[in-house]
Amino acid sequence: MVKCKKYNDATLKHLQKVQLMILKDFIKICEENKINYFVYGGTLLGTIRHEGFIPWDDDIDVIMFRKDFEKFNKIMTNKPNKKYNFFNVLNEETYHYTFARLFLKNTLYEEDWNNQVNYTQNIYIDIFILDNVPNNSIKRFIHKWSSFILNQLTMYSLIKFDNTSKLKKIVQNAIYYILKILPISPNSIKLKCVKTFSKYVNEECDQVCDFPAICQMPIYNKKDWLPLKKAKFENINVNVPNNPDSILTRIYGNYMELPPKEKRFRYAPEKIDFGKY
Repeated sequence: MVKCKKYNDATLKHLQKVQLMILKDFIKICEENKINYFVYGGTLLGTIRHEGFIPWDDDIDVIMFRKDFEKFNKIMTNKPNKKYNFFNVLNEETYHYTFARLFLKNTLYEEDWNNQVNYTQNIYIDIFILDNVPNNSIKRFIHKWSSFILNQLTMYSLIKFDNTSKLKKIVQNAIYYILKILPISPNSIKLKCVKTFSKYVNEECDQVCDFPAICQMPIYNKKDWLPLKKAKFENINVNVPNNPDSILTRIYGNYMELPPKEKRFRYAPEKIDFGKY
């Protein structure tokens, strides 16, 4: 069944307020530990075009280079947080995304696949990772597509997706059942996936890629990211890439043009609970 439920204005504004709180806490952790991050995707677009949330957006995206992500991962893993859970593809058995999420405890953001996992999905922000890609074009092609395949296998080894088109559902679920009968565990696929993504982490590379990808495996010039800059997002300053125009054009094309009014919405989750927030 395809999603059809939309947010009402009050719920969306409440969600954005809670997500902004999560972002502030995330930034505090990064600044205290000298970890570089950037706002990304719709959050970067909102920063540049609206100086805050895109009015109809319902999530926050940030991104880090692989070495910064590993540092953040170590901090969150070694110092349990009373307020947040931090999940990535390797630290939760049934977590199927290859990017990470920072979850606000004692809240609920329930999607149609949540009954297939062993954890409660709370309200969250997404944390993507920039991985090096080789300068050699042939190596880059092989690396990009092997990473893509492993990313897809990681997701489809754990989740049956019903909220999609009929053809896509058939393909995805066929992969899911094939993987179930093969002597390959989801965890082994996950490990291979992360190892492949980060294969060139210690090499000098001019380009980077977000393999889980807001748009399909975007490859960026590293010089467009650093040195980072500051920009206004709602009532705070956030890190943005050195050349946000290049990043946003790669993702959205003509990003300053608003979509038609009928497309200015996001689908709501099955259930949402803000707890004490």
